[in-house]
Amino acid sequence: MTYRPLTLAPRTPAGVKLIVRSLEDHFFRDVHTMLRLPEPTQGLTAGCNFAIAQVLAAAVSGISVTLFSHTGGSGARFKALLKDLYPWSLEPGNTVTPQDGADAIYSLIRNPLSHDLGLDLEKKRKTQKVLIKRLVTDNGRRGLPERLIARLEERDRAMTMSPTVTIGAGKTILLVEAFYWGVRRMVEDLSQDAPRMLAAKAFLASI
Repeated sequence: MTYRPLTLAPRTPAGVKLIVRSLEDHFFRDVHTMLRLPEPTQGLTAGCNFAIAQVLAAAVSGISVTLFSHTGGSGARFKALLKDLYPWSLEPGNTVTPQDGADAIYSLIRNPLSHDLGLDLEKKRKTQKVLIKRLVTDNGRRGLPERLIARLEERDRAMTMSPTVTIGAGKTILLVEAFYWGVRRMVEDLSQDAPRMLAAKAFLASI
C-alpha cells in the first residue's frame, strides 16, 4: 500500500488543490513514511514522535494562514483553525473541549517545543510536561504496518485509539497517529467550506 491522497470537495478551486497537493507532498507523505518507524531490522530505532508532531503542527500553521483565514495574528489563526474544524466531536470520550485542545496544541507543542525546546525562557521556568506518544507494535520496537497506516488515512476514524490530546495534572499527552488522522480530516472538511474556499482562491490569486 502507498500514501492515500486526501479527498477534497469536488468544487475545490484549482489553486487550493495545488496548495493541498503541495502540503501532502511536503508534509503528509513524510509523516506516512515516519509512521513506519522504528524498523530495527534496518537499524532504524527512532520512532520520530517529536518529528511527526512538529511536521503536523507546521502543516496546521500553513493551512491556517493560506486556506483558513487571512486576517489576524498567526497564533490566533492557528488556534481558531483547530478549534473550529479539527474533528474534536469524533474523539473518544470528548476528553477536552475544542478550545482547550487547540490551546494545548499551540501552547505546549507548536510554540515552546518549536522555539525554545520546552523551556519558557522569558519566565525562566520549565513548561508543562509534554509526552508525545506513538502507537507501536512488537512491544514498542516497531512502527505501524502499511495496513494500519492506510486505516489512519481513511476519512472515518477507523482505528481504535486514544484521543489526540489528553490533559492531566502537570502533563499533556499528544498521540501522533490521532493527530495525523485529525489534521487530514480537518483539511478535507475545510475543502467543503465554500465561502472559505472562495476566499482562499482570491487570496492565492493575489499573491
